[in-house]
Amino acid sequence: MSSKLSVFRIGFFLDGYTLKKVNEYYLKYHRYHARLDFKALKGWVRDYAIRLFGREGCPIELESHYYHPFIRHHDGAEAPFGDGQDRLEKQLALAGFEVHYNSLEAVKKMGPNMQLVEDAYLYAYYHKIDVLVLLSTQGQYSALPPRLKKEGVPMLLLGWNFDYARNDSTVYWRTDAGLRELSGYYVAMEEVAEMYPPSRTAEKNLFMLPYNPQPADSNVWRAYLQKIMASIDEPKSNYNGKARYNKSPALAGLG
Repeated sequence: MSSKLSVFRIGFFLDGYTLKKVNEYYLKYHRYHARLDFKALKGWVRDYAIRLFGREGCPIELESHYYHPFIRHHDGAEAPFGDGQDRLEKQLALAGFEVHYNSLEAVKKMGPNMQLVEDAYLYAYYHKIDVLVLLSTQGQYSALPPRLKKEGVPMLLLGWNFDYARNDSTVYWRTDAGLRELSGYYVAMEEVAEMYPPSRTAEKNLFMLPYNPQPADSNVWRAYLQKIMASIDEPKSNYNGKARYNKSPALAGLG
């Protein structure tokens, strides 16, 4: 069987710490007032990887994994913080993601779930994937691209750069420069998101859930925000990922 017809195996590994910050930005501070649609995001990743690596027409296998920055509620000493964690896990399961929670020891040191590195490497080592797609901004994952390269597996990094005013200061969120440079391919996801503003009447919404055009002071709008935030809000970690780096364009075509 020719390589053009062989199975193209994609591993999509999602850093939950980065996704939490991205969701907070688009929901609370960006004009969209929307959040990421996990199922649509997975579909976009699949289609983009197919085009990027020229594997149109091939059978596709997509492994999707979400690495939660926090521990399971029942693993901690404190009572559950509402049912937001359960809602998020159900949303991820419906979208076809396998959820991996952080360990109690690790979460005390940093936000990102570092088990992602070992799991992704094992998929590459045992030839279970042909390409790895990582959604993250965190420099802690910089050890992953060189390890994948040794196994002949390229890595596509989906990063985010944005800033916004909060209280009397400006919050800067940047993809770690080292991680970006080590990755074989990079996409500036904030640029992709701007190409298709979410709307209920749009022909294509990409990977954002359509926003609710209620006024900011509306009771309906306030209830909507509270409901969505309940699915992503968790106790804060001590990790600070607001390193400042210059914004770089995507190395691959957007669309």
